Amino acid sequence: MANAGSKSRDVGLVSIGAALIAIVALAGCSTSSYVNCPAIGWGNTVAVTLDGAIGEVSTVQMCIDDQCSIPALGEPATDEPVQVETLRPQDRETYTPSPSAWESPYFASQVDDHSWEIALTMEVPENATLRALSANEDILAEKGVALVWVRVGGSEQCGGPSEAGPVTLTIAS
Repeated sequence: MANAGSKSRDVGLVSIGAALIAIVALAGCSTSSYVNCPAIGWGNTVAVTLDGAIGEVSTVQMCIDDQCSIPALGEPATDEPVQVETLRPQDRETYTPSPSAWESPYFASQVDDHSWEIALTMEVPENATLRALSANEDILAEKGVALVWVRVGGSEQCGGPSEAGPVTLTIAS
């Protein structure tokens, strides 16, 4: 009988030892390189500085792989109400949006007479083409640029918003 109690105690000690080893091993895993990042989603920006004859510039545009920025949404130009089309569930299968409904992932905003900002989603392209356009959409200046990005928020492990520029675009007289 004494033998049965001794075996039971040995099994209990072995179980406790195995549990301690497992706890230490798992604790080491929980402090590994895994980082719990907050919900992702941020915007990156490219600063553009205009130089030269800027009087005719209506907008600045940035193009990446044949997709170009559009002016950022602002106040409506008129007091007319915006027409919104409401689709019924049965219309979704045959609905085709008009080309004007397409939106670019890049948006250009004028900061002041000489400064523009291009907003992107989480992209950090290495190269882009910048253009200054007249009100008639004539190209006043065009330049290919290499973008150098600097993270300005977030963390190295999780990423975060970045900025590039300022990039100077010179408009000839």
